[in-house]
Amino acid sequence: MKRLFPIFCALLLFSLLAPATALAKGRLGFAISVATDGYLSTTVTEVKVTSVQAGSPSEKAGLKAGDLLVEMNGTAIKGASGPALKKTLGGVKPGEHLLLKVQRANSGMLDIDIVAGP
Repeated sequence: MKRLFPIFCALLLFSLLAPATALAKGRLGFAISVATDGYLSTTVTEVKVTSVQAGSPSEKAGLKAGDLLVEMNGTAIKGASGPALKKTLGGVKPGEHLLLKVQRANSGMLDIDIVAGP
């Protein structure tokens, strides 16, 4: 027990001194619906933006509900792995860029650069 106490103290000190941003997730401010090529499949066929929060980094970048995501950070969405897509979106840290290519009705293809917020 005496040997564990210094380790516990070191871990506690590290958790207090470690920068919070190292563990923080970036806020993007949009919701999506994902279609796959089958009931149990994780292969993505389509990703559609269902909502964009007012005042969010996504709204400021110009993303709109109804946009279809075609590429994310240079990787095609169609045929991508669902877990990989989730990892990419969940791994964005504050200040990082998420580069999207979207197809918008009546506007064609657009490039959108979202800078994740805190």
